[in-house]
Amino acid sequence: MNQSVFSHLPRLASLLCAAFLFLSACDTAEERAEKHYQAGLALLEEGDVERALVEFRNVFKLNGQHKEARLTYARLERDRENIPVAFGQYLLLVEQYPDNFESHFALAEMAFDLGNWDAVGRHGAIAAELEPDNIEVESINNSLAYTDSIRNGDVARTDSIIRTAREMIDQKPDLMSARKIVIDWLVRNELWDDAVNEIDAALAVVPKQDNLYAIRLRALQAQNKHEEIALQLKGMLQLYPEDEGVEAMLVQHYIDWNELDAAEDILRGKIDPQAEDHMPTQRLIAFLNDHRGPQAAINEIDAIIAQDSTNAVKLRAWRATLKFHSGDTQTALSEMRNLLADAERTAQTRENEVEFARMLFSEGESEEARALVEKILEEDPKQVGALKFKAAWLIEDNQTGDAIILLREALSQTPRDPQLMTLMANAHERNGDRELMGEMLALAAEMSQNAGTEAARYGQYLLSKNDLEIAQSVLLDALRKSPQNPDLLSLLAQTYMRQQDWDRLEAVLKSLEALTDPNAQRLSNELRAYMLASQNRSDDLMEFLNELAADPQFGLPADIAVIRLMLAQDKHEEAFARIDQKLTETPDSLPLRFVKARALAEEGELDKAEQIYRAIIDERPDITRAWVALHMLEAERGNIEKAQDVLAEALIALPENPDLLFVQAALHEQAGDMEQAIAVYEKLYPLSGQSILVANNLASLLTTQRNDAESLQRAHVLAQRLRGTQEPAFQDTYGWVAYQVGNYEEAVQYLESAAQVFSGHPLVLYHLGKTYAALDRHEEALRSFRAAEATGAASAEIASSIEAEIERLVTMSNAGQ
Repeated sequence: MNQSVFSHLPRLASLLCAAFLFLSACDTAEERAEKHYQAGLALLEEGDVERALVEFRNVFKLNGQHKEARLTYARLERDRENIPVAFGQYLLLVEQYPDNFESHFALAEMAFDLGNWDAVGRHGAIAAELEPDNIEVESINNSLAYTDSIRNGDVARTDSIIRTAREMIDQKPDLMSARKIVIDWLVRNELWDDAVNEIDAALAVVPKQDNLYAIRLRALQAQNKHEEIALQLKGMLQLYPEDEGVEAMLVQHYIDWNELDAAEDILRGKIDPQAEDHMPTQRLIAFLNDHRGPQAAINEIDAIIAQDSTNAVKLRAWRATLKFHSGDTQTALSEMRNLLADAERTAQTRENEVEFARMLFSEGESEEARALVEKILEEDPKQVGALKFKAAWLIEDNQTGDAIILLREALSQTPRDPQLMTLMANAHERNGDRELMGEMLALAAEMSQNAGTEAARYGQYLLSKNDLEIAQSVLLDALRKSPQNPDLLSLLAQTYMRQQDWDRLEAVLKSLEALTDPNAQRLSNELRAYMLASQNRSDDLMEFLNELAADPQFGLPADIAVIRLMLAQDKHEEAFARIDQKLTETPDSLPLRFVKARALAEEGELDKAEQIYRAIIDERPDITRAWVALHMLEAERGNIEKAQDVLAEALIALPENPDLLFVQAALHEQAGDMEQAIAVYEKLYPLSGQSILVANNLASLLTTQRNDAESLQRAHVLAQRLRGTQEPAFQDTYGWVAYQVGNYEEAVQYLESAAQVFSGHPLVLYHLGKTYAALDRHEEALRSFRAAEATGAASAEIASSIEAEIERLVTMSNAGQ
């Protein structure tokens, strides 16, 4: 019997195991999901949000339809201002539960803050159907109507909407969507005191609203309320004690009002001699250098060294750098050499060597600078400053792949460095990866906390892509921290100009005009002139320019603008009278003489125009514009040989001038001397700052005129900068280079786009036909070749090739029948 029992033990074990598995299977995925959900709620009760989020994510792995878990998760992410994640979670919810009011309303609210008006309208309408009497939904939809009325310029409709918003606020004082449009309307109408009062009422309800503080500052700045601005910034410092941006704004505010002692006190108050962070000391020294003079900054460094020599090496390097940038370059270089001579090989020494390399590079000692950087990287391949330096020169040398590898290594050391991200953006731009460039510029802006320089770069990129709503959002965020930054204000003005949002544009122009910076004044005047021109307000434009002409600060440029406007309006007699009057006052004015010469040329008075250009050249042979103008004048006359003589004479005077070399290359192309054109473009490329236009022309010639592997490789490197381009001529170049290296699928995309614009250009059609043929798309290839042949404009060589291709494809087609 014992033997029998033991003989059945394996079977018994299997049965017990099966029974256990059966029992455990009763604990379903839904039940386990619910346990994770309850655990997440318990963690929330304890205030442990991070672990709670992990539990909710575990819920979704087991039960993706768990509504309460996803709602809770979405609310938490929205509370943490992780808007993209929250938006995505709510979108999932409305797909799974289309009648869920909270999700539609949350999406409408977030979309409103993001300026996504289509999403506001869609989700706001559904929310209104689900809860028709909900005042918060009514307010969101009223806000959307406000946006539409502003865009349409419907003043009566706007006034009615604002009255509705005020009535809603009376019913529900914490209704921020209604308050926001009332505030926006007050700002648009420059009712600054009312705007401040409305903002204060809103902040009493919801104290932490960053954008409201920014608008309040703008209102105070518009009224030049210096003390109130300082008071608000101090209050914001108490509310956001860790926000260095607010402190920087307060310091800048004191600087703008020439209260340098107050600014210096704040900066000195942040210095802790025992702290390892040297940034507060560096900020103070930079302030002293900018506002008290280099000697004051150097004296401060000497005083710090005298008190505590712990960081003497770093401080002496700073001192040498200050001397270098103040113009005492030789003393600075000598001090750096002495500091580095026989220095112990430490991280600080290598940091100082990077700074020394920058000095050498600025002084034209590029070989010594590069050798020093290579030495640093040999010792420490992860030294971030050296990696940045080398990556920068690799980008300039078109070695973008190697540069990107170095920058990735540097980012692994300092992943939040905006300068590294900007360099990476430059590398991607040079490589033709515009989307990746944009991503890196966005990250640079984010990591810098929307600092002026990084935000301006990203804003400029967004404007180039015509992403106006995103550009507006980025620039407004940056202006909250740097409300008087002229570059940011100028970009925002350009954004509103393209949107034809004239009210907001007017407000930005007034902000620019209020600045004491002469550059801001110039930008404001230029933008106002563009605005008036865009609105076809010729009389107002003329009046504005005449007012500027009467201002000694802007007189001459404004006078020239008036003269050009007169010429554009065919008021030639008035224009010449004004030119002559101004030349009587300032007979040596080059801008006026150029304007007169051009106007005479347009009137057919070519001899008189030539006399003016020749007089300018005799006085100033270094003025490129005069040489180019004279060359063009002779070409317009049909005096080709004389035009060439002018160019030759100009190149003797200015042998490495990029503008003159570009004209010379173009002339070689027109004459069919392509090898000479290639030689000039090769010389021009580095002199032009590696112009993308020169890169395109050179790559195009290399691939159409040569067949050797070296030229093709050179063209391929140059053409990488054209990848992602929307410029048809560049698309043809990139597509043809892609064809030459065998990337036919990529080539056809670019060449089809180019052919849509250049439908009558034989070379573009030929390139497209060759690519179709390589892809065995024979009918399309035949159509392209026949279209190219029909133009009758192909060169003899291309015409012969087209004829051969047509014959080959027809023969193939007949053989296949």
